[in-house]
Amino acid sequence: MTPVRYIAVQVLAYAIDYGSFAAFCFLGAAPWLANLFSKVLAGAVAFQLHRRFTFRVLSDRSELRRQALRYTGLLLLNAPLTSLLLVGILTVVTEPLLAKLLADVLAVAVTYALTKTVVFRQSL
Repeated sequence: MTPVRYIAVQVLAYAIDYGSFAAFCFLGAAPWLANLFSKVLAGAVAFQLHRRFTFRVLSDRSELRRQALRYTGLLLLNAPLTSLLLVGILTVVTEPLLAKLLADVLAVAVTYALTKTVVFRQSL
């Protein structure tokens, strides 16, 4: 059931990510920069939803801080990675919105595995 909840949250977060990416591009931002900003915005929403809904983590404030730091670290890895994928894909696909979709699809499996095992891992 966790993968289904993860996908549901990711669909919502991706709507925020993709919508804000389109808005930043419309406002004239470079695609790589729009991607970074949209990832941060969507990531903040996704963290809270994954914590409460996907992985149903109920822990004290100190664990919340550790999880937030690990999730931020994951975002710091994910945002540049997808931006690099985006730049690479843009050499073949000239439409930024399609290129972003392709880059993000490539990154989703890795992100799920890391979120489950690194961010919201159960304490032993």
